[in-house]
Amino acid sequence: MKAAALACVLLPLAACLQARAAPNEIKIFTDEIASPGEHTLEVHANRAPTSGYQVMPEYSYGVHPGWELSLQLPVSAERGRLHGDGYRAEMQYVAPHDPSQGAYFGFNAELGREERRGDPQHWNLELIPILAWRGGEWHFVANPGVNLPLSGPDRKLAFNPAAKAAYQASAGNAFGLEYFRQRDEQSQLLFFVWDGKLAGADINLGLGRGLTGESDRWVLKTIIEFPF
Repeated sequence: MKAAALACVLLPLAACLQARAAPNEIKIFTDEIASPGEHTLEVHANRAPTSGYQVMPEYSYGVHPGWELSLQLPVSAERGRLHGDGYRAEMQYVAPHDPSQGAYFGFNAELGREERRGDPQHWNLELIPILAWRGGEWHFVANPGVNLPLSGPDRKLAFNPAAKAAYQASAGNAFGLEYFRQRDEQSQLLFFVWDGKLAGADINLGLGRGLTGESDRWVLKTIIEFPF
């Protein structure tokens, strides 16, 4: 019901925005994954004033301790209509570690069919290492990811790093900075983010500023996760 209520708010907004879209997924990968046998639904919503609006539901299932499988269905808006932008399967692993302090590592692998309007349709592979450390109230994460188109005219390997530094201000409330270099290698964004909980859902809310001329000047992103 919570997911349905959220969709009722997000989808009409998407329908009234322009065709070009912000990235489907603007996320730092950490050790937050579904427990074995647990189902989760994540809803990603990104909005840039000059480049549109994107919504992406993501279903995940914990298949084994430290292992999670996900399915993503990105959607964008064009002239008042929603358009499917393909589909993706994702696998994430996080090695056993102390969840309260110290270092941990893992990886995220994503295979998807990209069907965004205005771009050639192609298969795409992303590999994202997870290198992180917790100490006291601080949490540092590096995602030095690579992106490789497997079909289509442009099959150039791209380095798209991302990183995060967050401070746990109180129980259920953390504030920090997130950095992303996008797939075109020219767009760079720095976000001020809040991570918290609301009505049983985990929330990541961020306001981003473009660091280069090729970047969107401002981007608003939200990620809301519902376990069930």
